[in-house]
Amino acid sequence: MKKLVSLLLALLLLAALTTVAAAEQKPLRIMLSNAYFTAPYCAAYNPSAERTAEGLGMELTILDGAGNQQTQLEHANLAIAEGYDGFLYFPADVDGALPVIEALNESGIAWVGVNAYPGDALDAVGMKYYVGPDAASHGHTMGATIKELFPDGAKLVAIEGTAGHMQTIQINRALAEDLGPEYEWLDRQDCNFQAELGMTKMTDMLTAYGVASQGGQIECIVSHDGGMLTGVMSALEAAGLQPGDVTIIAMGSNKVLYDAMAAGWLSACSTQDPVAEGKLAVETLYAVINGTAEPGWTRLPTPVAYPDTRDEFNWF
Repeated sequence: MKKLVSLLLALLLLAALTTVAAAEQKPLRIMLSNAYFTAPYCAAYNPSAERTAEGLGMELTILDGAGNQQTQLEHANLAIAEGYDGFLYFPADVDGALPVIEALNESGIAWVGVNAYPGDALDAVGMKYYVGPDAASHGHTMGATIKELFPDGAKLVAIEGTAGHMQTIQINRALAEDLGPEYEWLDRQDCNFQAELGMTKMTDMLTAYGVASQGGQIECIVSHDGGMLTGVMSALEAAGLQPGDVTIIAMGSNKVLYDAMAAGWLSACSTQDPVAEGKLAVETLYAVINGTAEPGWTRLPTPVAYPDTRDEFNWF
């Protein structure tokens, strides 16, 4: 009888130890609220984050923020309520991010902001950890490239994003800091990140100024993204211009930009690698959860790609 009792006690102890071990081995759960879930950039960003999380033994849930801060606040509250170990916040709108940030900070959950927050605003809003570039980095890269290609100055036009948008403001501020009076802006037009509007505005600029290689004034065109660049190229083609007739500088890492360089239209591009960013975001959150992360801004570089170096970069 004593042997039977001892055996039962041993089995119960083994079961308890197994339960504890299983609990200890339970993977960390993290959530990514991605405001631009369906954007081409995130078609590369999200899988990279998933692969990295799996490699670190974490379970990653990615939710579509749908470009809406209220939806993202709901995601944050869900992660907090369900006991997630960490949260990645890819904001829809910098100006409306504070309620999400406050909810995360008050909860004590480990979290990291990613992708598109102005680096100089992190301390003011209580964002302790941030991974990504800021739009100003692209502006500085493009400014340095313009100076490299036109060391004595140039006459430029710009196809910009939305007026008042953080990206537009930051890029323009960086260009203003880097380019002196020898770089003259003939025209700058907000095109709301729309290819069709970019084409219309570029057509107007060609009519007003023409390109320098054809006896006009425009020496360099700056496009704030690849989508609007397609409109720029369409306008140039409609005007009878050929690749190389005018220098074009742009920013981004989508295939449109790669193809534009391959075709000879695009002279240089400030890049942003979504694969590297997704990986770095998850690795940083893992370090935050484990108490080994350094507070502050982990910068994603925005190096320049040229037609002859384009194959050295990731494109999406």
